[in-house]
Amino acid sequence: MKARWSAILFLSSVLGAVGVAQNPPAPPEGWTSRIQGSAIVLTAPGSEVDRPALMFLPPEHPQGDTKEWFGNRALTVSRAAGKLLGATETAEKEEIFLRVIQLEDAKRRRLRLAFYGYATANGLSVAVLAIPNGIRDQDSRLETASQYIQQIAAQKQEVSTLAAAGGSTGAQPASPGSGGTARNSPGQYVGPLGRSDIDLTYHAKAIPPKDRDVPLKGVYSFVGYAFGATYGGVGTTMEWGQHAVQQLLLLYDNGVAAKVDMRGGNLAGKYQAEGFVSLDVADPAAVSGAPFGRWTEDDRSVHIQWNLGNPTDLLKNGVGLDGKGESWKPFKLADGDLVEGTFVRKMEAGLRSQWIVLKRDGTFSGDGVNVTMGGSTVNPAFPERGGGRYEIRKGSMILYFSNGYTQAIACILDRPDQGDVRTVLLNGFPFERVR
Repeated sequence: MKARWSAILFLSSVLGAVGVAQNPPAPPEGWTSRIQGSAIVLTAPGSEVDRPALMFLPPEHPQGDTKEWFGNRALTVSRAAGKLLGATETAEKEEIFLRVIQLEDAKRRRLRLAFYGYATANGLSVAVLAIPNGIRDQDSRLETASQYIQQIAAQKQEVSTLAAAGGSTGAQPASPGSGGTARNSPGQYVGPLGRSDIDLTYHAKAIPPKDRDVPLKGVYSFVGYAFGATYGGVGTTMEWGQHAVQQLLLLYDNGVAAKVDMRGGNLAGKYQAEGFVSLDVADPAAVSGAPFGRWTEDDRSVHIQWNLGNPTDLLKNGVGLDGKGESWKPFKLADGDLVEGTFVRKMEAGLRSQWIVLKRDGTFSGDGVNVTMGGSTVNPAFPERGGGRYEIRKGSMILYFSNGYTQAIACILDRPDQGDVRTVLLNGFPFERVR
């Protein structure tokens, strides 16, 4: 038996609770799913030799400090599965613990295990991604697995080891405030992610009406280094220290400031998957925590008092702002653009590509664009295909589908030499012009 499956079967027996898994989450497109004891095992497309495998386990109850318990648990299980060759420190991003461990089994075959831990209603749920030796960090299947885990964790989805007690599983009409998700007779929400006491499906953020829209007085970008946790993706090494960042500083006309990541791969920062059009900075409650603060200025500098963290003073330098070890340059968010062209997210052989057609009259049609915001697994309301009207505003592409559904997506337009748009980045997913 290959090293990858040896590890998966062993982990299932060690970490899994007694029982049979129920309600497995729908796998990403092209992946297969099966029940292995009390775990759900998802297998990536590809040959038997180099396919990553992803396992979701039932929740456990940590003892003492949760982060320390999770890190020790990952080490203990890994030592039993093989010889440890290396391990990262336990990192935490947006309430998800992560520890990557490299192993060598009894036949001296190597693989990496990425342990993810996230809080759910019944404890700490664990997902384990087994990565065979030789798979590159840039492999698209690792990207898919990472995004899938983050989506499941964000919705607090857990693998249940026992069937729901009593009653029928037939769906009942949704209750007020449930966002349209149906409930069964025991009162649980029922959706593509299974049954839960809370609504696990994703709901698009509302876009503030135009009369509540607060203009941006300044947007600045910083590309450089910051201190924090380095994380380049699943399977990469994580350490505390200097690491590359791409950040945006937003200064609103009403005195609200925000500092966010331009991309979603950093452990530090607050990436906005929907862009900035859905941020209601006119609502004090919406901007009361991170990554927001208040800014003021005088002739020489901009002062920012963050809600969390130390204040920042930036000296004005021409059109830019300079801070301690930082140089912020003016940045133009995509805003008001009308694009003409067909754009495709090209996938590897055997996987279906996604596409979107944009027209200068403000209309669009698309197929598979929902993958940019979780796909049908966690975002069932987002049509897999369809069309309607689009608008680009404040770094967001807003899709107004003809069926009434509206979704904002973080949008960056690549215009080489300010010519036609060649690439449309939607929440980090590249759609390249084909015509």
